[in-house]
Amino acid sequence: MILFIFEGAKYEPPLYDDIKALFFPHATDQIICSFCSSIYTFYKRLKDEFGEFADVVDVLKTELEKTDSENKLFKYKSSDFEAVYLFFDYDFYRGDLETKNAQVRELLEYFNEETDNGRLYVSYPMIESIQYTKELPDSQFHTYAVKREDSVGEKFKKAARRFCAYDGYAFLKDAENWRGLVEQHVMKANLLTKDVHDWPLVKDDVAQMPLFEAQLEKHVLSNDEVVILNAFPMFLYEYFPKDKFEKAEEQEIEEEDA
Repeated sequence: MILFIFEGAKYEPPLYDDIKALFFPHATDQIICSFCSSIYTFYKRLKDEFGEFADVVDVLKTELEKTDSENKLFKYKSSDFEAVYLFFDYDFYRGDLETKNAQVRELLEYFNEETDNGRLYVSYPMIESIQYTKELPDSQFHTYAVKREDSVGEKFKKAARRFCAYDGYAFLKDAENWRGLVEQHVMKANLLTKDVHDWPLVKDDVAQMPLFEAQLEKHVLSNDEVVILNAFPMFLYEYFPKDKFEKAEEQEIEEEDA
């Protein structure tokens, strides 16, 4: 059994439904839950009275009693899940940045293995960043960043919709478009962490903690911005064997050269 925990209930579950249909068509052992609040509220809910992280399933059940009392999660306990994946937004547009960054770092340190506590994926600045692309492949994707004042909820959502070469989210029902998104996200992530705009030598080069630290060092603290990156393409790249997406690109190059 695999547990997926999303920050929101409006965008993330439908997006994952598209991913599931394309990449996990026969999966029947998945439970989906939405926390319905920010990563920083999630952090506060997880912390127990002794300053330790509480059981994530127990915390979710407490929250779901308010919003989704019929959720399948109530039938299970933590030990029933062989893997847990969490998807949240960075959302750095307001509040004390030092405190927020410390909380995100602590969560990434704790949720760093899906078969243990779980694995956390972060979207910069938010889930709607999946729309921030011109026609795929977008040769300029590696240059896109957003200032803190422009990352405010509805402001960034509108900007992403206007910027997108596609109408709405329908383009995400195409596996080839997802492959394009994985390629440009992973290469951009490698540029961020290793200063090389190419596929990483190893997956750890673009893991969530190195990405977060590089965002802070090169963009957040120095330029009051984040480079635009979405959690879902990074999840797909890490979940599947390393050559699933890279080989597809190499094959296309060989066909063009033939």
